Amino acid sequence: MKITLAQIKCVAGDVDGNVKKIVEAAHKAKASTLVVFPELSVSGCDCGDLYGDADFIKKCEKALDTIALECETVGVLVGCPVGKFNAAVYMFQGQRKVFKKKQLTEADKKYFVPADEDDLLQIGCHKYAVTIGSDLANTNDDEFLLQNRVDELMPLGPDVIINIGAEKCGVDQSRIRRNTLRQNVLKTERPLVFVNNVASKKEATYDGGSMIFGYESYVVASAPFFGEAVVDVNLECLISMKHEDMQEDYVL
Repeated sequence: MKITLAQIKCVAGDVDGNVKKIVEAAHKAKASTLVVFPELSVSGCDCGDLYGDADFIKKCEKALDTIALECETVGVLVGCPVGKFNAAVYMFQGQRKVFKKKQLTEADKKYFVPADEDDLLQIGCHKYAVTIGSDLANTNDDEFLLQNRVDELMPLGPDVIINIGAEKCGVDQSRIRRNTLRQNVLKTERPLVFVNNVASKKEATYDGGSMIFGYESYVVASAPFFGEAVVDVNLECLISMKHEDMQEDYVL
């Protein structure tokens, strides 16, 4: 079984361009069970008031039909605004399932409402807890007592955690992010797949660095910083016993 990290540059408001990139990346995946894209990959991030524009939301939702048609034989998980939700949408051979962001940022709260249900994505015999962006951030004042969206999904028995993000670059950000994600792996004892939006280093916005953590909480596969990439990973790597991260920090 393979999973693909599709780290693509999603441009704010360019639905047609983003859809084209999504389709191209999905077709590059080699015999992958699931191709995972960043948060709001259909609409692009930082769209501002467009998220409150009903016509724009309808255009994004219509774009999902195009992706479903063009990628019918490939399982894809894409970020897209759906109604009043910041969502992740799974599509494969006519199936469609929507997962909604629960832990909203202040920017999210201007346009979106939190998830109103808990559910897992099941593919074959594996169950995935699908989370979006800040769903994995710690809501507890105590940094050593992690609390977040996953606490609500763990009783459903997921095998793997997925987080699609739009995380921006910053001083020491790569290390901070990796440690936050690692905390989730250590707490849940589940491997974690993280896929991030990306831009060039010159643009100094989204830094990429998508990665997969194995059961031992080390990065066992990763995509580069500040560059688009499609990375196929055998799920066998999730049981890697390597005690060394396969990702180095970047310097701004």
